Amino acid sequence: MPLDTQFNEILAMFRAMPALAEMPLEMVRNAPIPINPNPTPVDEVTNRMIPGAAGQIGARIYRSGTPGNLPLLLFMHGGGFVVGGLDTHDEMARVLTAETGCVTVSVDYRLAPEHPYPAAPDDCFAALHWAASNAGALGADPGRIAVAGDSAGGNLAAVMALKARDERGPALKAQVLIYPVVDMTAPFLPAPDGEYYVINPRERDFFHNSYLPDHSRLREPNASPGLADLRGLPPALLVTAEYDPLCAQGEDYAEKLQRAGVDATLHRYDGAVHGFASFPVPMGKVGLMRAAAWLKERLA
Repeated sequence: MPLDTQFNEILAMFRAMPALAEMPLEMVRNAPIPINPNPTPVDEVTNRMIPGAAGQIGARIYRSGTPGNLPLLLFMHGGGFVVGGLDTHDEMARVLTAETGCVTVSVDYRLAPEHPYPAAPDDCFAALHWAASNAGALGADPGRIAVAGDSAGGNLAAVMALKARDERGPALKAQVLIYPVVDMTAPFLPAPDGEYYVINPRERDFFHNSYLPDHSRLREPNASPGLADLRGLPPALLVTAEYDPLCAQGEDYAEKLQRAGVDATLHRYDGAVHGFASFPVPMGKVGLMRAAAWLKERLA
């Protein structure tokens, strides 16, 4: 279907920005982003420091419900492993928390290029262990843990599922991967109309080279989970967008999971662009609510 008109204003903002590779890093990180002016209410939000892989990192903990036996969700933000943080993805974490009844731990993992791969997955895995070990104090059930993330965060959520399986990590009940990058070697494909929206190949290269400058490691499972052995992973939800260069690899990952015997569900949003679930547009809220309903069912 055609590109949905609800994205026109947001796409105009992206087109007006300078090329990311030509901007100073701090300017890239401080670039304006579309944020929901009316945050979804939850019962409690707490910022704190938790152990990362190489020292303390930030986390934001959300709760919606009476503490005691709530499901536990580890959330990882997107941003190409270079930008993004607790504030840019506050609304996504709020919606997932409110709609699932989870205690959500949003992880402020270290960013590239100052901290290249594998700093991000190492931090997130340390955060997963911390969250599971402290589930009781958080008012959560250590037997009902899930991971979720969007874009680069979707990559990290998929990697957490692999690491939890292979490295004696906490057992996971589900993984929610929202337009994830799962194969660093995959072609970066244009939209059906031949255009690139939100992210173009040059920007993809900027993010990849910042995060993983050693291209000999692109095929490692913790960088490209789509190239890993996927057997024995927890149920997965893949959310894709028709006008997203990552659409094909996300849908290919869903097929690979299914072929490996994993319960994998695909929600594709026609007319949508990369990042839509974090944008203050109707389709973004619908996508998050639908993902939350899927997750709530798996954590019941």
